[in-house]
Amino acid sequence: MADERRTHGQAGAGLPTLVLAASLLAAGPVGAQGLGQGGQGPGQAPGLGLDVGAGQTADPSLAGPLPGGRDPATFALRAANPAVQGGLSRGLGRPGGASRFGARPRTPPQRRTRSPTTALTRQATQQGIADDVRLRPVVQIPVSGLPDLAAGPPLLRRRTIDPLDPYGPLGIRLGGLTLFPALQQSVGYDSNPDRSIYRRGSMALLSQGELRVASDWSSHELTGAMRFGYFLYPDNPNADRPDGDGTARLRLDLARDTKVDVEGRYAISTQRAGSPDLAARVRDRPLVAAYGTTVGVTQNFNRLQVTVAALVDRQTFENAQLPDGTTLRQDDRNANQYGLRLRTGYEIRPGFTPFVDTLVDTRVHDFAVDQSGLRRDSDGVTVRAGSSFEISRLLTGEVSGGYLSRHYADSRLRDVTGPVIDGSVTWAASALTSLRIGASTGVSETIVPGASGILNRTAVAELTHDLRRNLRLTLTGTLINNDYQGTSIREEGYSAGVKVDYRLNRWLGIRASYAREMLRSTAVGSSYHSDTYLVGVRVNP
Repeated sequence: MADERRTHGQAGAGLPTLVLAASLLAAGPVGAQGLGQGGQGPGQAPGLGLDVGAGQTADPSLAGPLPGGRDPATFALRAANPAVQGGLSRGLGRPGGASRFGARPRTPPQRRTRSPTTALTRQATQQGIADDVRLRPVVQIPVSGLPDLAAGPPLLRRRTIDPLDPYGPLGIRLGGLTLFPALQQSVGYDSNPDRSIYRRGSMALLSQGELRVASDWSSHELTGAMRFGYFLYPDNPNADRPDGDGTARLRLDLARDTKVDVEGRYAISTQRAGSPDLAARVRDRPLVAAYGTTVGVTQNFNRLQVTVAALVDRQTFENAQLPDGTTLRQDDRNANQYGLRLRTGYEIRPGFTPFVDTLVDTRVHDFAVDQSGLRRDSDGVTVRAGSSFEISRLLTGEVSGGYLSRHYADSRLRDVTGPVIDGSVTWAASALTSLRIGASTGVSETIVPGASGILNRTAVAELTHDLRRNLRLTLTGTLINNDYQGTSIREEGYSAGVKVDYRLNRWLGIRASYAREMLRSTAVGSSYHSDTYLVGVRVNP
């Protein structure tokens, strides 16, 4: 009996196992169909045909739509897509089917909470990329050649500041021009305001104004420097006099190799009381004014430079007042000068250009005959050869030498001839020290009886040294030689001076100066010497 029960129990245990396996295989397709239709029964998770068991609910931590849900932005319902029907596991039966066979109900595995990627992918591929600056790559266009300045914004014009001169004036901006005005008021003493053999010292008051102009145009150029002053001598009013000079230059760039230069100039001075041209003691100092212009065209043929220029100048003399009240006429000295200059240079290397300069001019007086009955109109020719140079930017300038000849309309007047030396050299010895040396030769008019003209030779030197950034020391010296052609009158003289500039800031400074002048002449009563002391305030607006 025992053996029969054991044999019967073993056989009974195998039959239920076979029946259970068959029922699971038969229930598989039915469960899959129910899940594909999306049917929900008691105890099922929303959107899934999965039984969560009796008394259980779906996991609320599963936020957002799951794959296969009813989110309109995701795939459509799987029941509407035949291609995916039956794609779920066949091991999931119909609702309650697993419980009927004693199997444990299954729930979907829990997943991490995150935003769906399917909707974002569909939206990005069908609606385009969002217009976000952060998502745009920064692409730099390669630069080839020069940028187009006309297409870009206008350049900002700023004041030019020299870092090596923190006390230099900034100037006043006026369009493309920069103006550098300056005003100076000085007080001091002059031992001989008349510059005559009769010395009569006086307190001196100097009022002076200056103006420099500089352009920063892309082409063409305008530069200029003008000065005007007036000396007042309270103890000797007859010695009051104006003094000034100036030059303005305009360069027009017509083409790469063609330019036009226009220059205007003026000079205002007075005759000294002991001048041989006055031949008398005057009550005050007559005024002398000179002004003119030059227009020239320069053409470059590779390294060959050719300049043709026309010159027009005029000089006038004021009538002098004698101590007895009579007038000494000097209008017969007024004259116009017309000239034509031809200059040819060849650039051997950058900064070194030898040249040959020829000037042909004629002088025409307002009166054909002066008070002495002489015809003083004349024609002149000046030929010079020299070179302009620039050596390492430390030594720059131009030096020339030649010969001049002036022929007068009156045969009683002897021709003026002689060598010519002209030039100006600047040497930048260091960042604090500079030296300028210059020389000039010319012929001026005179009314001394028997003299055809005055051959003037002048040499100047100026040494500048900065003791500190705002303290500058300047030494000046001038040598003068005047030869009255046709007479025995000779004049030799010099002037020397020292000047100290102390700048408090960019627009205010203090200037002190001393000057010594001396002239020795073979004419009676023409020699003199003087000492001038001045101290004042200089303003650069």
